Amino acid sequence: MGLSKDYDHEKWVKLYKMAILGLERARLTGRIEDTRIEMAARMVKLREVPSLHAEEISAINKAQRILRLLESEEKRLAAEQKRRAIEEALRQVRSIAPKIQKLRS
Repeated sequence: MGLSKDYDHEKWVKLYKMAILGLERARLTGRIEDTRIEMAARMVKLREVPSLHAEEISAINKAQRILRLLESEEKRLAAEQKRRAIEEALRQVRSIAPKIQKLRS
């Protein structure tokens, strides 16, 4: 995230970093959602005096775009993983098909 900012102590920043750095894919979606909720809550507070928080509002907007990209990539990877699992299951079924045919004969 670069240089330390006044808002680095905000909860959304911690959650955002956890989502970006998260290595456990199963927990990534939950982290993204938690981060979005916290960002939305923080934006409500910041809109009370937006001129005082322009830098943080900009940082949240940028982080939201990055989270959308991350989520899109996560969905793509999940679809690819599912496709591979289906292909592997089909390969295994095909490999035992001749044995099943022999049993039927």
